[in-house]
Amino acid sequence: MMPREIRYSPFIHAIIMIVVLAACQKDPEITREEYVLSITEKVNSDSLGSYISWLEGMGTRFALADNHREVAVEIRNRFVSFGYNDARLDSFYLTKTFRDITYSTWQYNVIASMPGRNQDNICVVGAHYDDVVSGGDPFTLAPGANDNASGVAAVLEMARIIKRYRFRPEHTIRFVAFAAEEIGLNGSIDCVTKAAMAGDRILMMINHDMISYVADPGARPWHVNIIYYDNSEQLRDEAAALCTANTSLVPYSDNTYYNRSDSYPFFVAGFRALFFQQGDFEDTYHTTGDVSSVCNMEYCREVVRASFAVLVDKNY
Repeated sequence: MMPREIRYSPFIHAIIMIVVLAACQKDPEITREEYVLSITEKVNSDSLGSYISWLEGMGTRFALADNHREVAVEIRNRFVSFGYNDARLDSFYLTKTFRDITYSTWQYNVIASMPGRNQDNICVVGAHYDDVVSGGDPFTLAPGANDNASGVAAVLEMARIIKRYRFRPEHTIRFVAFAAEEIGLNGSIDCVTKAAMAGDRILMMINHDMISYVADPGARPWHVNIIYYDNSEQLRDEAAALCTANTSLVPYSDNTYYNRSDSYPFFVAGFRALFFQQGDFEDTYHTTGDVSSVCNMEYCREVVRASFAVLVDKNY
């Protein structure tokens, strides 16, 4: 039997063509600002919540716990599920004394990349995936929903959207989930050391650490802290403008904790870096109470949109 010819009305045909083109390339009829907004609007609070719950559900993500490699493998597999078939574990050896006991372990950064039109330059987007608790036993329970499953959720969601909507960046984007941050920024130190030795041209590094808690969800406006360094003040100003244009957040900069997260080693190595962090701090920090109920997914979505706007704008 001959297949029946399918005819679409001109209206349906036009809609199909718009969808296909939108999925493959930037529309030349919209402005840069409109394009950045169209991409950042795709950040999904339910997706962020699912990543945070999934990471929390691993029980512990303490860097010295027996399951620390399994955690890294699971994160790599999530990148692979988005289509990053080159996602990999990048190992380094770490000797660390914790509570008077010395441990020697292999640790694993998780790296996935989206090649850019200009592959000589790299934008790093990162967050640490490990956690620690100060009052309990981190070897058995360290859920770390806000600190820092929320940051990893940001990295994963940006990676998902970039792949899903076939965004071809100007520069290569390197997504990194850092290991062993809580016991000395070890993953980012190893990552930036290897990048410097390889002669990588890192244009900027965007870090996410604790981005889902707001003290009073009903109070507006919400704020986001954009921490910057001596070499990234201009980038911070651009990020603040993009935050205002693409989110409901009010950006400010308090650099008190500039050296307490994975952006700091990149600055020390001479690379520009920004560190996105929530404006309020919760009393469940580094406790077993850091669970999903602490997180405000709508606030988290706005912070992710703010950092994502910087990444998209610089790769338009």
